[in-house]
Amino acid sequence: MMLTALPRFTLACASLAFACAAFAQVPSGKGPLRLIVGYPAGGSADVQARTLADKLSAELGAPVVVENRSGAGGQIAADYVRAAQPDGLTVLLANMHMMVMLPLTSKSVHYDPVKDFRAVGRIASFYEGIAVPATLPASNVREWLALASSDRSRASYGVPAAGSVSQFMGFRLGSDARVELTPVPYRGAAPLVQDLLGNQVAAGITPIADLVPYQQSGKLKVLAVNGVRRTALLPDVPTLKELGQPHFDNLEWTGLFVPAGTPRATVVQLHAALGKALALPEVQERLAKLGSDASPSTPEELSALIADDLKRWGPVVKASGFTTE
Repeated sequence: MMLTALPRFTLACASLAFACAAFAQVPSGKGPLRLIVGYPAGGSADVQARTLADKLSAELGAPVVVENRSGAGGQIAADYVRAAQPDGLTVLLANMHMMVMLPLTSKSVHYDPVKDFRAVGRIASFYEGIAVPATLPASNVREWLALASSDRSRASYGVPAAGSVSQFMGFRLGSDARVELTPVPYRGAAPLVQDLLGNQVAAGITPIADLVPYQQSGKLKVLAVNGVRRTALLPDVPTLKELGQPHFDNLEWTGLFVPAGTPRATVVQLHAALGKALALPEVQERLAKLGSDASPSTPEELSALIADDLKRWGPVVKASGFTTE
């Protein structure tokens, strides 16, 4: 994916934003920096971590190893990093699900995403898409909702995980349209897409990386995406905002975090290294293949984004009555 001049300029500026401010160093001679991932090897989060590891190592002058601590939707990894020494040698790669949706939906979550971590910076953002089988007689979201209202068999929508942002996007869409939609949780996007292809579920809401090839081949119809502007991967697909839905501007995201007690200077050093890594064309291209856009931010911007997401989705989760317990 080729980036326009403005995104390239933004990436370059972000990579230099704090470069001159780092006075403390990530400790050397005390073992490698461990980049903790809450999901199994081979998944998108793991690929992001491994894409960044060598680049971060080159910038920091210290070895960086990826360590997978999967389970409980990312809770195990987050708890591990929360309790780690705040010396910059243990860094969490987390996504919106871990830092927003899990704290809102699960009573078993023991970490506070705001108080227990310091944000280093955002890595990437990615779109969610609303897709239906090619044979469904609906060419836009309004037509699908009308079908769902008149025929309960068309009111189901698959989501890649219970309690995911995809599930609450569907709930909010249905609530706004006064149509009762039924979420169908899957264990990942792959089985959801297969059921969409087989007409086993009326619709699906999932990250677009899993939908793009089938939209392009005509096997699925992506009716809309979230965000304030269309994605370059699906330029002909409108945003929900374009369709008159004002509540779906924010994209999902990934970012780096360290324990709350980590010195500011160490956070600054990590942030500068991350920004330089994200400015590299090969990193941007690798993220694009995952259906993500490199989206660097300052630590403060990422912290503000989490607070905004918690405020945005908290009432929706509460209204849905959903809980993992």
